[in-house]
Amino acid sequence: MRVVRAGLMVAGLAATVLTVPASTSALAVAPEAKPTPVACGGAVQDRVMRGVKSGADPNDRSLAEVRAAEKRMTAKLRSKGLDWQSTIAKGLVTVNIRYHVITKADGTGGVTRKQLDDQTAVMNAAYGGRSAKGDFPTVFRFKTKSVDYTKNDDWYDWSDPDSDPADDNEAKAALHKGGWGDLNVYIAGLGDGLLGYAYFPDEATLTQDGVVILNDSLPGGSAEPYNEGDTLTHEAGHWLGLYHTFENGCTSPGDMVADTPYQADGDNIFFCEESDDTCSQPGKDPVHNFMSYGDDPCLDRFTLGQGIRMALVWLAYRA
Repeated sequence: MRVVRAGLMVAGLAATVLTVPASTSALAVAPEAKPTPVACGGAVQDRVMRGVKSGADPNDRSLAEVRAAEKRMTAKLRSKGLDWQSTIAKGLVTVNIRYHVITKADGTGGVTRKQLDDQTAVMNAAYGGRSAKGDFPTVFRFKTKSVDYTKNDDWYDWSDPDSDPADDNEAKAALHKGGWGDLNVYIAGLGDGLLGYAYFPDEATLTQDGVVILNDSLPGGSAEPYNEGDTLTHEAGHWLGLYHTFENGCTSPGDMVADTPYQADGDNIFFCEESDDTCSQPGKDPVHNFMSYGDDPCLDRFTLGQGIRMALVWLAYRA
């Protein structure tokens, strides 16, 4: 589905390789009933503040939807001569960020250029393995390519697209820049308790593609303890094909990544309890993983398996 190339620079490919764990995405070729594909816009992946929405995330994909998505992504990989067990060269990929800052008509409600620079720095620390001792250095690095400001009261009060898609459709149609390799980030006074949301790479149109985040979630914003920039880190993970760590709860195949322990999908996902072990499978809950729902001071790492999955999804959809 995604064929447009833009905004990436692949460094010289080193001899070092990344190998996908054998169990990663095992569902992709598993026998299954024929699921109904999810319509575009039907699987918005969001991040919410603790206390705003509780319990299971209503925007997780169902098991049938995961199976359908994995079939689409597997077919896309095969069209590029790859599969989930492919060995890939370890080179760096620079992702250009297109920031779209939406303010109120009087110019208030925006974010500063320093906040944007700090946000890009947070992304590079997170994806570069520098957020914590256990943070895996992925191949992705981020660069601010463009910044624009738009005064619009309607778009500033950006609504949850599941209930009102008008803002998502209109603002993106007017502001989107670049191709599949450009990360378009829309920053507004996002409503309905959302910190941010994204579409998976196998579902959105080019115009829909990108991430929407709450202005106060950027570094220095007022949405404490969700104001250190990890909402964009989390949503960019979805943009690169990652599910939540609590996807499917304790039910196989979880989040399709072999080295993230299973995590129950309940109120526990909002808390940073290192002792939590909510599933019978090996390993304690990955509460520090960027794809869980803890607050920003808690989230600080990706795993090797997640890094490999993102690299393969990039090659399938965005390279």
